[in-house]
Amino acid sequence: AAGESGGTSAPKLETRWLRGLWDSDIRKALPKERISCEGPKKEGQSMAWGCEWGTPRNSYKVRYYGSAPGKIEYIIATIAQADQPKDERVLPLFIDLAGLHFEGADPAKAREWVRATLPSGGSTTFGAAKFKLAGDVTKRTFEIKAPGSEW
Repeated sequence: AAGESGGTSAPKLETRWLRGLWDSDIRKALPKERISCEGPKKEGQSMAWGCEWGTPRNSYKVRYYGSAPGKIEYIIATIAQADQPKDERVLPLFIDLAGLHFEGADPAKAREWVRATLPSGGSTTFGAAKFKLAGDVTKRTFEIKAPGSEW
């Protein structure tokens, strides 16, 4: 439209955070029992939340960052397994996180991508989010990041 910077008439898609995703949505995707969560805590210019559970030999950690509870930029989940590592332990959490709703999300395709990609790792994009799976069966990492995030 005339007078707008950027020279395009299309509305600019927010890329600094995952629009429509709140800290409480992430928390709801995590287990309800035997979990310890903290945050938000100030970390640099952002806020950070963290949750962990499991045992010393099989640990689950989810951290997420944003400038406000409704402006989440980056989610990282790490599962370390020293005791009889199995991807069956990893899949439920990663699938729940992949199914989070935000602007441009495709939860069904994202969950299927996690199932198919977990063994080999990889990255892809769903809407305005970059998804990345890495590691091996003893330590898996799943990241969801807004493309404009500085994390």
